[in-house]
Amino acid sequence: MMTEAAIKPRNRRDEGGRRRLWALVLSLLSVSALAMNLGTAPTAHAQYPGPNPPQAPADCAKPWVILSAYGTGESTDDGHPNGTVGVNSTYITVLKNSLSKAGVTADDITVRNLYYPASAVDLPGAYGPDDYWTSMGKGRDKLVEEIAFYASCSTRPTLILLGYSQGAQVIKNAIAQESIKGNTTNSDEVGAIVNIGDASRYNGQIGMAQDGQMLTLNPDYSDGEADVTRGGLLQRLAVPAVFAGFLGDGRYFDVCRTDDAVCNEQATPDTDEWRDRWLGDFADSAIGSNAPHVMYRNNGLDQSPEDKVKASAVAAQVADRAVSAAVAQRNVVHPPPDTPEHVWATNVNVRAEATTESGIVTVIPAPTTVYVRCQKHGQSVTYGGITNDAWSYLPQQQGWISNIFLSGPAWMPGVPECH
Repeated sequence: MMTEAAIKPRNRRDEGGRRRLWALVLSLLSVSALAMNLGTAPTAHAQYPGPNPPQAPADCAKPWVILSAYGTGESTDDGHPNGTVGVNSTYITVLKNSLSKAGVTADDITVRNLYYPASAVDLPGAYGPDDYWTSMGKGRDKLVEEIAFYASCSTRPTLILLGYSQGAQVIKNAIAQESIKGNTTNSDEVGAIVNIGDASRYNGQIGMAQDGQMLTLNPDYSDGEADVTRGGLLQRLAVPAVFAGFLGDGRYFDVCRTDDAVCNEQATPDTDEWRDRWLGDFADSAIGSNAPHVMYRNNGLDQSPEDKVKASAVAAQVADRAVSAAVAQRNVVHPPPDTPEHVWATNVNVRAEATTESGIVTVIPAPTTVYVRCQKHGQSVTYGGITNDAWSYLPQQQGWISNIFLSGPAWMPGVPECH
């Protein structure tokens, strides 16, 4: 269950015997992968299309939603709602732990699977019925639908999207749709994205690998180099700017091993070199219980205790960064409540910036209550023998007031810092 099943090449004609030969090869690889990786673990395959395992309909009830897109050939059943021993389960656990550290209770989190075929060959069976690209397209469209649903909720829950392998490619393609990246309501709904072993990774995207948003690992889990000539086995797709940010300011986080050709393939997709080598590179990376493509998890049946610890540490590091970004994004959609504070002086200037050299927006003529959104350090102001460099933003007046004119300490407790 844990490997990425064999993939049918894109843009290549399948005619007569060649089509049947490819189908046979892919089916054999799929069966081999399943046998080597499941061992004695219970199978967790749902037939698609067809009855899905029980999952409540999407609703707006909880403020946080982890939406998980699993890899090829992985599915769910009632006893294993996030896969049996998969990469997704590992990352769901650490994301929930990171949310807990951020003050989010378990009762405020919904974990949902993205139901899509997750298939590889257009034949009946565990890895069918759709070919890979049809499956990926169905997953993309389903995810776009899910994001739009949550964005329509009056409660505006915050989504953390989690994808592994084909599931990661599904997420990348979904957020690249104009209805998501070009629609602020929908894009704002996504607090963070975590993709692992992404078959559409683009190593050449400037500003992400340099700050670890795209984390490249050596086989020993130490930090590796993201070779810009390498990338996804099936596609090279950039992260949309609205999610990528620059040098740590984004909401997109990605993990790939240097020895995992699913996300770090040497040959460019759809080239002659790629057609000659993609299947062998895939087999080297993804077939076997300890193949590189499955070693992002911490729960493999044959995985060494040392590798489990290292995989856990990497996952926790990524989850902490993703949750930090998601909390910041949630504050964009749900700004913290403004804090009432008392202006004690008369004729106090409210300025466009946190400096007396900035233009005056308005004047507060007499002592009154104002509402403060946040505070930051700006130009030092001296009045009545007291000096203070803290300024507060007043959303109703759309300007800044020196804290020296507000009752209380120089830096006001309970008021967030402006970023």
